[in-house]
Amino acid sequence: MTSHDKTTHKLGFWSAVLTVVSLIWFSIAFGLYQTTLHAPWPGMQAYAETFNPAPFLAWVVPCFLLTICFLITIVCIYTLASRENKAWEMLAVIFAIAYTVILSTCYYIQMVVVEYNLTHQTTDGLSLLLFASPYPHSIPGAMEGVGYLFMSLSLIFTSKFFSGDKLSKRIRWSFLFAGLTGIIVFTDPLFPLPLIITLIVAIANAFLLIGSMILVCIWFKKYDKPVVENAMEK
Repeated sequence: MTSHDKTTHKLGFWSAVLTVVSLIWFSIAFGLYQTTLHAPWPGMQAYAETFNPAPFLAWVVPCFLLTICFLITIVCIYTLASRENKAWEMLAVIFAIAYTVILSTCYYIQMVVVEYNLTHQTTDGLSLLLFASPYPHSIPGAMEGVGYLFMSLSLIFTSKFFSGDKLSKRIRWSFLFAGLTGIIVFTDPLFPLPLIITLIVAIANAFLLIGSMILVCIWFKKYDKPVVENAMEK
């Protein structure tokens, strides 16, 4: 294995580890934020007066970090792809880039613009930038819908890369189902589903994403490049 391959495996492993950490961090923090997110809308002034930045930033920050870690992981997988899978993996990279650009911007705006103005109770022009009513029919809701659609497509195309042994097949199917369940974030604002169904699918998606990325961590540690190519040929 060349030094380039070793670097790719090491970078891929650590980016996948950080992806898992970001996903777990976000899942816990966002789960605790649900009561705030779905609380009755009290009006802009009352919302600003009662706004608590700590639980808000607790889930926004890992979402921002996730966009970067996920992209690096997908790029590392692309680098190791065999020639016959380069087209699928290139599509995965393209959609991962689109996801990263859209949602890193979305969450940076939340950290820098929304949090600051709510804390200082400067509410002019903030209504459509909030993760509050009328979310998901708001700017961040629309950005999340498109962004997570691209992430889901990236996962689906990346699943084409993995085949061969049991580990690779498990990654393949977990990526595929994570991508399919993730599309609900895009479709729900267009075709609203009951909240309980949305939450069940979202929880399933979170477990699939975390599980698939843990498997990817193991995969980066287990295989060098020649073994990967041999696995792809089986």
